[in-house]
Amino acid sequence: MKRRLLLIPAAVLALFFDCFVFSALPQNGIRPMLVAAVALAAVAATKVQDGILIALFGGLLTDWFCNPYLGLSAAAYLLAVCILYGFVRKNRAKLPLLLLFALVAFLAAEALILVFSLIMGARFRVFNRVMTATLPSLMLESLAVLPLAALFRTKEKGASVYR
Repeated sequence: MKRRLLLIPAAVLALFFDCFVFSALPQNGIRPMLVAAVALAAVAATKVQDGILIALFGGLLTDWFCNPYLGLSAAAYLLAVCILYGFVRKNRAKLPLLLLFALVAFLAAEALILVFSLIMGARFRVFNRVMTATLPSLMLESLAVLPLAALFRTKEKGASVYR
């Protein structure tokens, strides 16, 4: 129960930042996905079910408020949660490896969004977009997972996946 007292406000705050703060600030296309960072931190620190719920509902609300394709962010966030959970469950990751695992999960999510955007006819130079917007976003998102995972870590039995 303690973890939900932190997870719900953190997810709402991340949704607010994703949809209303980062979209209003000029950042050269750099838009970190904080809802996904909260979902991955929930997977790493509490239970995978918490991460799945945050990814699904946070992704749908993100799409509802600020993206043209309903369900794309939710699919990307769920993909990232599944990848991170597979890494952490199999390797019983220590905290320093969590940064690397989160980076790979975010890379898969960003790749899904980029490919879908190209299929739907987005007009941008892929290499320029990856170098100027996607790589800084990946680093910001991955670095946000570590403090969030430390914040969400609880002493509940069977809650934490990492040590």
